[in-house]
Amino acid sequence: MLNTIRDAAASQGAFMPALGAAVSALAQLLRPSATVFYWVGADNEPSGFELFGMTETMHRTYLQRYCTLDPMHPSRFSTRTGNVLTLAGELPETVRGASVYWRRFLNPHQVVDVMEVLLRDDAPGVPGAEGTRPAAAFSLLRMAPAAAFSADDQHHARAVQPLLEAALVPALREQRAMRTHARHGTEVENDIRPNLTHREQQIARLVRNGLSNKEIARELALAQPTVKTHLLRMFRKLGVSSRTEMIGALFL
Repeated sequence: MLNTIRDAAASQGAFMPALGAAVSALAQLLRPSATVFYWVGADNEPSGFELFGMTETMHRTYLQRYCTLDPMHPSRFSTRTGNVLTLAGELPETVRGASVYWRRFLNPHQVVDVMEVLLRDDAPGVPGAEGTRPAAAFSLLRMAPAAAFSADDQHHARAVQPLLEAALVPALREQRAMRTHARHGTEVENDIRPNLTHREQQIARLVRNGLSNKEIARELALAQPTVKTHLLRMFRKLGVSSRTEMIGALFL
């Protein structure tokens, strides 16, 4: 599995093929109903989400209403040493009835369990802190009628985590997560993420990686005119007029 992900990381586009290989490996090993990959910034905020099996509507609801209530939010595990966390450990069944996050988000979406698999990287400028900073994570969701993750599942996740980390972190270092907020001068203004759909965020990252409209269409199984329409809509949302300006607004 490690060689497959590393080979993908060495191909054109580097990170996205490696991520796809990692998600496929996790799907075979742990059988999640949905998987979400995300970056963890220096401020311990998640960004740059990639969805695999989760609907855009569910994800948008999470970002707009429930992200800060998530008991597995990156800010809550930034100083911890474990690399595999589960909902049962962070939000035991005995207290879920009092949790708004459970009652209004997870339960209505039929989520029975969540597992976070963290990828760690060196803490910049901190000698001896190698491997301690969460740089990204996989969020694996089990939805009814699937069962919760078992002790064996957690054991398998802990076994595969170092392989994922070794294969993906070098590719992560070559990437830059999508900016979460627009800026005006030195002031942080509006949150960009709810304004761009998941598909638009995918296209933005592929543009950043240097892919042409034809290559983006092939990567996402879209028609070229559809890609062009998405780009024009993104330009309007971001107030830019070119791919270069869009990359600057979102990534630089």
